Formats: sequence, C-alpha cells, structure tokens
Amino acid sequence: MDNPTTLLVAIMFVTIVVTGLINILMFLSDIVAGKRKTDALHTSWIVLLFIAYLNFFWQTTLILEIEGWSFLSFTGFIIGPIVLFFATHLLVTIPNGSEQDIPDHDYFEHSGRFFFLLVLVQTWTVCLDIAFDAIGHLTWLAGFLGMIFLLLAISRNHKLHLSGTLLAWAILAFKTVLQSL
Repeated sequence: MDNPTTLLVAIMFVTIVVTGLINILMFLSDIVAGKRKTDALHTSWIVLLFIAYLNFFWQTTLILEIEGWSFLSFTGFIIGPIVLFFATHLLVTIPNGSEQDIPDHDYFEHSGRFFFLLVLVQTWTVCLDIAFDAIGHLTWLAGFLGMIFLLLAISRNHKLHLSGTLLAWAILAFKTVLQSL
C-alpha cells in the first residue's frame, strides 16, 4: 500500500465500522448490566449486526489492495457501512416515550425501515462484487439474504420474523465459514 489515499479510505471505513460496533457494544452492555430489557428477536438482530460489523472490519484489508481512488469510488465503498450504521441506530435507540423496554410493538414499528436498510446493504455488497468482478457464492448469498430482508421489511408477522431470523443466522454462519476457507 504505497497510496496515501488508500490509507485515508481505510481509516474512514474503519471509523464508521467501529462507531457502529461501539453502539452495539453499549447496547449489549446495558442488557448485561440489567439496565435494558429486550426480547429474544430484538437481541438476536443486535448480535447479528455485531457479527456483520466484525465481518466488515475483517475485510478492511481488502481496501489496502485497491489503488486509484476517486471520490465516486470512495463514496461507493463506504456507503455500505454508513447504511449499516443507520440500521444499527434504528435498533439500538430507545423509542420515544419508553425509558427502558423495547417491546414487540416498537420492534415491528421500526422493522420496515430497519430491514429496508439491510436490503440496501446487501445490494451494496452485490454491487461491490460486480464492480470488482468477484461474483461467487457469497454474492448469491448476499442477494438471497437481501430478498429475505425485503420480505421481513414488508411483513409484521411474528412467526415470519422468527423464521427469517433463523435463516439469516444460518446464512451468516455459512458465509463466515466460506470466508474463512
């Protein structure tokens, strides 16, 4: 990495990812300390986002291989973590009028926007794979995950959300295994 612009892109990317990680860690620390109560579905998505951020952070090394950055490529590269940060903020923010609890009602009130943002993150992932001519199994998994998120964005069915959560966990575990090989 001889290009200082690459280093600046990596720093911005890492800054956004770490900010999202900190928000999630603060939320989880409140749960551990007993200051906040959530249901299993909500907590599951928080942990899934945590793992997604760790995957983003791990892939920072890929940025270091790219040279010749333009403002457009820079913006295109960091838009994914920014959108994931927005989704995180929706999930970890205490709703107005509630001091501690985030009941099921509040989860479904924000789920449409939350899952739509996750659809955008998966779309970003697919577009990056296309831009870098790296279409493979992970690209198809991202597209499939995006379709699941789209279904969850338009649904308020609790059983469907539970099934979608389990499927997202399975896909994330599978993606992690594929990325590790």
